[in-house]
Amino acid sequence: MSTSLRRSRFSGRAVELDSMESAFRDVSGGRQRSFLLGAEAGGGKTRLVEEFADRLSGRALILKGGCIEQRESALPYAPVTAVLHELAQLRGGPAARSLVGAEGARELAWLLPEFGETSQRFDAGIARARLFEVLRKLFEELAREVPLVVVIEDIHWADQATCDLLRFLATRLKKIRIMLIVTYRPEETSAANALRTTISDLSLSEGGEVLTLPRLQRAEVAVQLEGLLGRQPTPTMINEVHARCCGIPLFTEALVDANGSLRKDFPGSLNDYLLRSVRDMPAPTAKLLKVMALGGPHVTHALLRSVANNADLELAELLRPAILAGILVPDDDGYAFRHALIQEAVRGDMIAAERVAIHRAYAEVLERGAVPSYRVWHSVALARHWRGAGQAENCLRWAWQSATEAAATFAYADQMEMLKLVLAAWPEVDDAIEVIGADHCRVLELAADAACWAAEAEQGLAFVERALAEVDVDRDNEQLAALLLQRAVMRQHALIPGEIADLVRALDHAPDSTRLRADGLGQFSRALILRGEIDRARRLGDELKDLSERLDDEEYRIEALIVAKSLDMASGSYHIDALWSVVARARQPSIGRAEVLACAALLQALFETGKYAQLIEVGPAIFARTVEFGQARYIGAIIGSPLCRAFLALGCVSEAIATCERMAALDPLPLGLVHVLECQAEIALVLGNSDRIAVAARSLRSLPPGRQVASRVAVDLLRFDIESRALAGDMDQSAILVRSALTHCEKQGRISWPLLASAMRVAVDTNQKDVARQFADLAARSPCRNVVEEAERLGILAEMSRSTGTDLDAWEAVAKSWGDLSQPFRQAYALMQAGCAAVNVGQRAKGAGHFRRGSDLAHSTGASLLGNQIEPLAEKARIDLRNGKEGGMPKAPLGLTDREFEVLRLLAAGQSNREIAVNLFISSKTASVHVSNILSKLSVPSRGAAAAMAHRLRIVDPA
Repeated sequence: MSTSLRRSRFSGRAVELDSMESAFRDVSGGRQRSFLLGAEAGGGKTRLVEEFADRLSGRALILKGGCIEQRESALPYAPVTAVLHELAQLRGGPAARSLVGAEGARELAWLLPEFGETSQRFDAGIARARLFEVLRKLFEELAREVPLVVVIEDIHWADQATCDLLRFLATRLKKIRIMLIVTYRPEETSAANALRTTISDLSLSEGGEVLTLPRLQRAEVAVQLEGLLGRQPTPTMINEVHARCCGIPLFTEALVDANGSLRKDFPGSLNDYLLRSVRDMPAPTAKLLKVMALGGPHVTHALLRSVANNADLELAELLRPAILAGILVPDDDGYAFRHALIQEAVRGDMIAAERVAIHRAYAEVLERGAVPSYRVWHSVALARHWRGAGQAENCLRWAWQSATEAAATFAYADQMEMLKLVLAAWPEVDDAIEVIGADHCRVLELAADAACWAAEAEQGLAFVERALAEVDVDRDNEQLAALLLQRAVMRQHALIPGEIADLVRALDHAPDSTRLRADGLGQFSRALILRGEIDRARRLGDELKDLSERLDDEEYRIEALIVAKSLDMASGSYHIDALWSVVARARQPSIGRAEVLACAALLQALFETGKYAQLIEVGPAIFARTVEFGQARYIGAIIGSPLCRAFLALGCVSEAIATCERMAALDPLPLGLVHVLECQAEIALVLGNSDRIAVAARSLRSLPPGRQVASRVAVDLLRFDIESRALAGDMDQSAILVRSALTHCEKQGRISWPLLASAMRVAVDTNQKDVARQFADLAARSPCRNVVEEAERLGILAEMSRSTGTDLDAWEAVAKSWGDLSQPFRQAYALMQAGCAAVNVGQRAKGAGHFRRGSDLAHSTGASLLGNQIEPLAEKARIDLRNGKEGGMPKAPLGLTDREFEVLRLLAAGQSNREIAVNLFISSKTASVHVSNILSKLSVPSRGAAAAMAHRLRIVDPA
């Protein structure tokens, strides 16, 4: 498929690339390999081949040819002709002809005139045999010079002769340095015998391998979108693109317009492409596809039979062409479109009369009773089909019933959508109140409540505003209070102002001794705890406790306990056993919301007290419970945050990344997004990725400046900016930020230990002794709430010793503290400093042990940057990290060659490429190449960053 879309960032396919790289190593060693890459249309076959070719640049001769789609018959030898043309362009006609001799050139001239005159001898059978032999000889000659990679794309459009040639080459090119890469669409194999035979023969040939490319996962789509947009995409955009495009790279590119916005309609070329195979179907099949397009994501055979009024065998024969063409995918009980975008395109291609008639047919069939195995709720399907058929009263009745059913099963998003249908149908039904038994304001209130729990704050706030305009303020105090509480929750999660004012006003209108007032007290208490207003929250929590007893209501007793334990945690008092007890009491079907709140408090307490093993044991199940209660998007990111951080603390980086991705995939509101971005930055910090830290910080800055988390976000941004600047080698800016951190810490009543630790380390690295001393004093006099904060304080005080003479005992104590907490990354850093201290006081054996243990821990957690920092320190002390023997370390650390290490020393001294070249008696160009290699191996973006790392790690002599 041709396209004018711009090239996006390559994403995913790591396993496939590794397989192809391994195969190329075989080829370089003299073994022929054949690779078959299968993927559906737009699945990324060509992009994968391009990426692989880029990685082989300079290591192989790469010749590419593709088959051309012909509506009637395929063009003979089209890909071979393209390969020969590319060879002639690269080598020139005479050089290409010399590879096969005069007679061979005449045979190839039948395919490409650049090879000269054609052979006068022509017998179809003999000519074909001669051609195959000449091509074999040509490829053998080319492979003698350098490994040869021949790419033949889209063989599902190949002629029979090309298929025969490929099978011939795969069996005749033995022990030749050639890699044959063939791409095809698996869905085409059902209709093409020649293609099936070719794929089978190539896969069974010596060195043959088949790779079928899966669709991209959500995280891979996110990477692709980031490349297209030039910025980090929002979770909403990622989710929508992944759902609509099903992980097909080409479709993702097509849905992003030149302004970086998401298209709601397809570009014309893509729409035509999606509909082309549909329009090729026989008329009865095309009609059935329209019926299916309005039936939902999956339509059962029984339902389709009833709606289309076809017998089973007749229906099967009508659907068969669409299945063979890859438009539909059958399963045990029905059918679905292969791509959601094809279904969208078919729907968009229908005229209004067709849509109305088909919706009515579905509704009339469903009115007769539920359809077994139909994957849409019966009431939901009826509401939607009656709406599509233009029958407002029927739509209203079924939408109200389905909304009630959805609420009973915590399906809040479905409840909201059905209530939107109720509101849409309302003006068209004269006696709507009698039909459903509720007035318009009540429907709006329920829609707002559903939107709140579904984390659809924008829609929910709109519902509340409409309801407030209808409510009778003088008569309906309870309804007014309920609406204000809903608005307060959504304002909190959207990080917009007005939340506290709504809560105050709601309590003013909520009658005493009611569940509504208890709701308000619990909500208000949690909002104040989030803002750090502890005393005010405690007063409301005490009132909630008293009210829960007057109401004799277990749900509110539990909520009062959650508030009380949260207040205790804020003051440094943790009652883990009591929280477990609260969670156990809350596990009743009728009070799922209280269970989720109790679990959130428990996970936070486990994290803050360093009980990471317990946390990761129960965290995934608690995360799953938020899904069961329909609150995953509402609170899932807040639940997932301590779980992600616990994985990271324990050195389980891949698990932390997976958890963070699950949090992001929920598409949380800004309050939850703060937790996602914090986790992304923390992961990047462990991996030493300054760019990703900076990206997370920029995203945090782009969130609404809500007072709910203003102090927390300010601390986050300071810390992340300090760390990203330091990692990037911008020590001057880091020093400025460190002073800002000191000012911030002195102004706050309560310090942030992670910020203090980061700022202290960089203050010592940038030789700001006065600032470091002030940080140390601040740490010494600040109270610690838990053992994690005590470990942070030990580390901060130990950092101070680095500016006055490293204290071995202090760093060993720090390493022990982090070891006791099972935090390998933090322990590895402390062991690195302990190793330096031991070497400085002449205890080289102890220093060797610390370095080796620290290096092992760093590399085991994926913190390669920290591991690379330990290596030069050990090398300077002549300690071998690899086998425990002192001496014999290679001269150059960090994986650099000896020459690159010499260049790094001069670069760190401030010399230009020209000056380095003069000093080392090399050319400026060679010096430039060495510098590029150094930046790559050190994973730093600039010369300044490389110099800063060299000085920080003390692997070059100070100026």
